Amino acid sequence: MKISKLRKSAILPLTLLVFAQAASAVTPAEEEEKKCIKPKFRDFVPAPKSEVKPESEISFHINHIADPLHIKANAKNIPLKLEIVDKKTFYYVKAKLPEELKDGYARIHVQARSAEGECIGQDGWLIKITDNPSTPAADAKQAAAPAATE
Repeated sequence: MKISKLRKSAILPLTLLVFAQAASAVTPAEEEEKKCIKPKFRDFVPAPKSEVKPESEISFHINHIADPLHIKANAKNIPLKLEIVDKKTFYYVKAKLPEELKDGYARIHVQARSAEGECIGQDGWLIKITDNPSTPAADAKQAAAPAATE
């Protein structure tokens, strides 16, 4: 009789333990409810389609959804060394263009993975790299100078 009481007292806690684990398990439907929120990029400097000197500094902002350890950037498939500053609501990212890029166009490609989940956000912009970038003020002076001499 002592054995049957011992069995009964052991079965009850084991049964409760099995049902407690089943109740706390995540179902496939609950896993699907997690939404993918991709990191977003903004405030690209220099502005898209602008002219810059070789080895110029570039920068951009990325929202705080991104994982700072998984932010990447490259120019013409050359990885850039990034400096990432946490500004509480966004990350300020800056880098210097590689010295290999002299004259021509380069697309700056940026990528980041979200802190939660495996979502990847991508963006980029095109810039022209030249030794003597023209500015709107300099273009206006050049256009006005020939007209004044005629």
